[in-house]
Amino acid sequence: MGSMIKRLVGILLFSLFARASGTDCGKWFSSDCLADSDKRYDKGYTNNITEQQSFWKQYEGYWINEFLQVNNPITGQDFTQPSFFNPKMPYTGIPYKLQRAFYNESFVGSRFYSNRVYISPPADEIFCNQTIPEDFLNVIGNGQCGVNGYSEDAGVYGTSSYEKDGRIQFLRSTGEYGANSNPNSNMTAVDELTFFFASTNEADGLVNVFTGTFLNNLTQISGTQSTFVQGLPNNPILNTQVFLMTKVTREEWLAAIEQEYESANVLPEDRIDVAGIQGCFSGDACLTKEEWCTADPECSSSPYQEPDGTLKAGPIVGIVLAGVVVAVALIVAYFDHKIRQLRKQARHDFARRVAQSVTLTPGSRQLSPEALAAEFKKIDQDKNGSISNEELWEFVSSGKLGEMTRPEFDALYAVMDADGNGSVDFLEFCAYMSLCKADFNEAKDRMSIRQVRASFVAPTEASRSSFAEQTAQRYSSRVSIKVPSNIVEEDDKEEADEQNEDQDIEEKGSAGQE
Repeated sequence: MGSMIKRLVGILLFSLFARASGTDCGKWFSSDCLADSDKRYDKGYTNNITEQQSFWKQYEGYWINEFLQVNNPITGQDFTQPSFFNPKMPYTGIPYKLQRAFYNESFVGSRFYSNRVYISPPADEIFCNQTIPEDFLNVIGNGQCGVNGYSEDAGVYGTSSYEKDGRIQFLRSTGEYGANSNPNSNMTAVDELTFFFASTNEADGLVNVFTGTFLNNLTQISGTQSTFVQGLPNNPILNTQVFLMTKVTREEWLAAIEQEYESANVLPEDRIDVAGIQGCFSGDACLTKEEWCTADPECSSSPYQEPDGTLKAGPIVGIVLAGVVVAVALIVAYFDHKIRQLRKQARHDFARRVAQSVTLTPGSRQLSPEALAAEFKKIDQDKNGSISNEELWEFVSSGKLGEMTRPEFDALYAVMDADGNGSVDFLEFCAYMSLCKADFNEAKDRMSIRQVRASFVAPTEASRSSFAEQTAQRYSSRVSIKVPSNIVEEDDKEEADEQNEDQDIEEKGSAGQE
């Protein structure tokens, strides 16, 4: 019983502290989950860009971009184009007239693809007749200055973010924009009609700031774009552009590109085959799966991981209290059981000892008051009218049927001394004896059986005659001990009443047989 209580308490404490160290959130006994109020922690929240921000559905598609004005915001003069180009110095000039741009903006789940083609008409004769500075060129590609135009692809690619707020974070650019990473670049919807784009190229310091607003039932976008280079000592702003984008169908977009190639007289080898290319236009410069998965929430691990929950104070107190109550109840039940066992064993041993000592009148079925008084006087050695603890211990320890243990004796004396004054008077002795009827009769029966067995050891005529006497004495020795209920301790009344009732029935049966 004791080991079972220890195991139960141990299991309770272990389970309590185990749950406290790594419990799931959102349970009745634990803290709320962050995902309930913060979508960044919600694994079930979509990573699809257009589902996070419906604005991008109207931005997706094919666009033709016309640059209406390009100037230097510091001088207020138009940006000089065409100008000589130095391949060793980026952004030094474009040896062609003002270009047109063709954008294909698409979304696939959590990923954003922006594939673009820039087509520039040839420079005029005046520019081509100028002396070319050292290390500079007046053409890009295979054409001739003033005769052939030029085309170049560009791309920007990004994904939805771990913030799950509809923002597009860019991973890398390609083509004309340079095959550089853009970890600090993003595009964000400001409201239902306006969006903002900011791009920083860490390799060369080029910064683009782009703002666009939808017009004419979402069929056009008007905006501005400023470009500057971080770190240049003089006039870091390269240009500011005013543009107008018009949305078209795919067929219209492909036709417009083909027409622009012809109009600008771009050589076939310098043209971009936009119709036959899937993905990005820059071929080998496109993002690999590994690059995508450095930031794509669909194939990378978010920094926003739901932490383990913590146990709430209320349930902790409730569990602890419940555990304490259960443990105390088990302990009380255990010790109550042990005390009952001790009392039972003590009563049994005491009855055996009395059975050894008491002498009954042959044929009598009652333990008479005289017999009880005689037994009481045997135990009361100092003849002061009460039995002390030492006197009772001396009596139970002197028997031939084995010695009573001290805990059993203490339990015996505690029950026998009903008023708790430290001594047992005659009434208390009689009251306790009324509880020992069954144990007393059992002890006397066993003693009679041993006597009967002993008579068969030497089957003489005398032993045979004594056998009848012993057998008669055996049945006559099943005594009845009756004590008035008013001297029985309250806790033992029920047991005494049951024994008296059984004895009355037995006596009536015996009388009927006679």
